[in-house]
Amino acid sequence: MTPTMRIRVLWAVVALMVALGGLAAASPFLINTRVVKKQISKQISDWMGLPVLVRGEPVVTVFPYLTIKLKDVQVASHLGSNKPPLVSMQVLRAEMYWLPLILGKFEVRRFHLDNPVFDLVRNADGKASWDLTGGDLISPDDHNNRLALSDISLGNFQISSGSAHYVDETTGRDEYLSDINLAFDWPNTGETAAIDGEFEWRDQPIQLSARSDMPMELFGGGLSPLSLQVSSPLFDAQIEGTAATMSSLQLEGDFSFETKSLRDWISWLGGTVRSGESLGAASLKARSNLVGASVAFSDMALTIDNNRVDGVMQLDFRRDRPLIQGTLASDKLDLDAYLMPKSGSKALLDQSLTAKDLGLVDLDVRLSANQLALGPVKLGRTAATLVTRDRQMSFSISEAYAYGGRMEASLDIRPSKSEEGELSGHLRAKANGILAGTLAREMIGRAFLTGTALAEIDLQGEGENLGQIAQSANGDLSLVVTDGELNNFNLDTMQKALEPNGTVEPDALYNGDSAFDVLSIRGRMAEKTIFIDGLRVTSGKRALLGKAELNLSEMALDFPGTLALYRSNDPTTHSSEEPIEQFTFHLNGPIERPLLSLHKIGDVPVSENKDILVPGVPTDFGPIEKTDNPNPVRAPAPEQLKPDQTEPNLTEPVSGDVESLSQNNQQRGSIPKEAPSGKGRLFDPMTALSVGEPDLTPLKTFGEAVEQLFQKDDPAQDLSQSLLPASAGE
Repeated sequence: MTPTMRIRVLWAVVALMVALGGLAAASPFLINTRVVKKQISKQISDWMGLPVLVRGEPVVTVFPYLTIKLKDVQVASHLGSNKPPLVSMQVLRAEMYWLPLILGKFEVRRFHLDNPVFDLVRNADGKASWDLTGGDLISPDDHNNRLALSDISLGNFQISSGSAHYVDETTGRDEYLSDINLAFDWPNTGETAAIDGEFEWRDQPIQLSARSDMPMELFGGGLSPLSLQVSSPLFDAQIEGTAATMSSLQLEGDFSFETKSLRDWISWLGGTVRSGESLGAASLKARSNLVGASVAFSDMALTIDNNRVDGVMQLDFRRDRPLIQGTLASDKLDLDAYLMPKSGSKALLDQSLTAKDLGLVDLDVRLSANQLALGPVKLGRTAATLVTRDRQMSFSISEAYAYGGRMEASLDIRPSKSEEGELSGHLRAKANGILAGTLAREMIGRAFLTGTALAEIDLQGEGENLGQIAQSANGDLSLVVTDGELNNFNLDTMQKALEPNGTVEPDALYNGDSAFDVLSIRGRMAEKTIFIDGLRVTSGKRALLGKAELNLSEMALDFPGTLALYRSNDPTTHSSEEPIEQFTFHLNGPIERPLLSLHKIGDVPVSENKDILVPGVPTDFGPIEKTDNPNPVRAPAPEQLKPDQTEPNLTEPVSGDVESLSQNNQQRGSIPKEAPSGKGRLFDPMTALSVGEPDLTPLKTFGEAVEQLFQKDDPAQDLSQSLLPASAGE
């Protein structure tokens, strides 16, 4: 190119730039603003199918883009002109393309909404203020009764400092969004649509990012790749998959969710979580399938407070009552924290529970775990089911292996038929092969009993919460323990104290352990008391038998019974032979240290135990000789008594201080008048048999003791301390 040619090209470029500059400078004067205002209003109205009103005069600016400013713009509501407008904004800015504008066409490059206010209302008839089916953008398809998306050019939309108010008059839901700053990029309905930005909802800043690669296919019932991510300081959720719109929105893909505090997230959504110390960090990863208001998770990995469960789950909100069902499996579940109440809140058993609560949601959840911790109860392999239907709840453990044996239980709760506003509970449980000592140590921190246990209970109760149901429980129970020991109870000392001329030291009854072959109990529970209709403890040639009562409120025992001696060590032969000797007694007082005294044979109820048919347990205790003498050992003949002695009345227990007991003993001539040095206080085993000075401080109620399981840092230890007198641990 010659220098002359270069100069000509340069001048041409300069002239063009001058012309364009002049055109830009003259644009505000060349453009008919009223026509532009009308055209923009018409374009928006045609898209949405709703009237558009522009009250302010348009303003044209050329830097940095050719922009038309429309002030005080409103888009009417589909519900009518007497309703708040669907959208109202202070300024609507439309960035225009130069060339189409010069040619007389109005093509908008970007719409910018300043301080818009969106009023989204669904009225009582179900009609929505945002219904756009009357416009060019969305129209109903009469062939398949679906919505169709038209192939038109849109552009880019930006919202700055907006707000939105959503009201659903059918449900009463009312939501408000503020500080809306979004960028919506959709050049053409057949191209990729994307939205990015942020807003504030319920005092939480929310980040939103969504993308659909084929939006027209999506509206037409086909499949479109879709990605969605919603995050905030409280949680993060995202899904990557495909979406379709058949009769309703369908979405399938990989879903993930994380939150630092599940309790706070549920509260933020408007839910309530009852007292408990955890529900902290949680995460969910699964393959999800969303159909309308129902979502199913497969290949799910759910982690809450370091407890992980895998399986499948479905949440269905299309019904009158939401449905949650699933099958879950876990290697180890520790639920201790959920049973511990927050400071100042009620314990789990005292939380109110109504029939309405049971009818809020339908549950059908099945759970299996290799290890399961429930407060002080530690279970091995466990399978459990929780079902709620029609204001009824059923919780069952089909099997649980723990403490060397197997357990199963079921708890059914339903509205009470007799008391309005209360619930009726029915608990049935069985245990076989349980190590009683291990279980006792876990539950109350002390193994007062060892051996292999077989137990069965069938209890019912009513109340306004689980605690009241437990305290009002009544029903049947049975217990058989074999090859065990009674800790801190000495049968040898008891027999010695009951024998004529027996002498024992204070507290001797509670020193040492006693091995037994079989301990069997059959009874019933009512009014916070266990009425034991049949009790038998077989230890070698000895057998304790009778009826008893255990007051659970005070943990006090009332046991008038008989100590029978047999020739054989085999408990299976005791039912076919009469005892060679028998002593009657009365154990009364705190369960840890009851008082031991005499009792008439005629007043001692003896259980038949005919219903207890367990290997090693006789079906009949054999006849017990009735006599007026409470001591089967023959009393001395009158001629054997000293002249100053009188035959004592052995049918009335003698009580009193040490001196009176000593005088009694002197008359009987059975023990020395004074205790040997270093042996402590002696007493008359045939009259008082009161061993030690038990702590008679009223014990805490059963409900309070159970409540402590869920309130203390070490529930097992604290419960044991609440059930034991101060001296028991010495």
